[in-house]
Parts: sequence; C-alpha cells; structure tokens
Amino acid sequence: MNLIAKKPISRFSLSVITLLILGLGFIPTTFAQKLKFGPRVGVSSAGVELDDLIIKDANDVEQLKLTLQNSTPEYQFGAFARVQLLGAYVQPELLFTTSASTYQVEDATTGDISDRTERFYNVEIPVIAGLKLGPLRAQAGPVFRTQLGNKSDLVDVDNYIRKFKESSVGVQAGIGIDLGKKIVLDVKYEPNLGRFRDEITILGTTYPMSDRKSQLIFAAGYSF
Repeated sequence: MNLIAKKPISRFSLSVITLLILGLGFIPTTFAQKLKFGPRVGVSSAGVELDDLIIKDANDVEQLKLTLQNSTPEYQFGAFARVQLLGAYVQPELLFTTSASTYQVEDATTGDISDRTERFYNVEIPVIAGLKLGPLRAQAGPVFRTQLGNKSDLVDVDNYIRKFKESSVGVQAGIGIDLGKKIVLDVKYEPNLGRFRDEITILGTTYPMSDRKSQLIFAAGYSF
C-alpha cells in the first residue's frame, strides 16, 4: 500500500522562482556600492498543522480519530539582497521552507493505532522595506508564498483528499541589526491573516485545515 503522497512543483511556482532569481540578478550598476546580498537561514515559531479530528460515518459512529502529536517549527534557507538609498532600503528574499507534523491515527473499527507524518515544502518571497534607526533597522512588507509540494503518510486513509491553496500573501514587520559589515540579524512578526484555510476530505466529509498561527521569525544572513 502506498503511504506517500507527492505534489509536483506547479508551473506557477517555477515561474515565481525564476522571476525572482532574474530580479535579484538585475541590479543597476549605480547601486553597486549600496548593495548587500548573500545566504540567509531562519526559523519560525509556527508550522503548518491540522487540528485534532474525530471522523464519523453517516450514522454518527466514530470511524477514525486524528490527534496531533507534535509539529516542528518552519525552517527556512535561501538568499537575500538589499539595496540602500537615502537612508532607506528594500530587501527582497528568496526562501525555501519546510515543516512537519506527526499525528496519531486511531481506527475505531479495527483498534489499530499508528503515527503518520505530513511534511510541507514551500517557497517564500518577502519583499521588505525599511529605515535605519541608529544601529537598528525598522522594516515591514508583504510576503508571497507558493507551495512546492508535500508528503503525507495519511493518504492510505480511506477517501483522504487534501486541498491546498497554491499561493497566498501575508505581511511581516519587525526589527533588524547589522553586526559589522557582514552579519545580518532580523526578528519579524507575521500575523495570522487566514491565508492557510485549506481543506481535507475524509469519508465524504470536508474539514478545514487549521490556519497558520501568528508567528515570530528569527533569521540570520551573511552579506558579501
């Protein structure tokens, strides 16, 4: 029995990634001395997860119970570029992210209990604008997200269907500090805007996927 589901990378996702890479590479030479760029890693306080569910049949008899066991933070890695002009700056980023959630699945009809894991892969594109305030930076901007794929051990559950939004938009705001000319540190807050209101269908009944919670994002980069 196949326990792994994979969602191929969509054409939309590939287009977004390609356009951003081209955009980061097209920097006017007049800004060359005002440019920072380099690798970037981060971790957020919230990942993607599903609320606990009790699945019943048409006669209101319990069939399955899904209980969240644990959920990892969302890990990020990628690159950033920052262009400074007259005390302000714009900082686009290209980040690949991954998170995972593990559920205990209890089959009421057989008594079987097992753990199943779902893992999510996305690309995030924050476009942050900010101002220098002494040693600190104040910043805010939109973040665009598109799904690259997912793997799920839940697909062998009868009539299990997961529906995802292919893309979504959020907003981030926070502060940052540069240590010397190389180390870039940021703390950003991202409120819950209901952007992950996805669905699953089991035994013909559709359930909402829990929204991503408001989160803190801690990130570090190295500039060249």
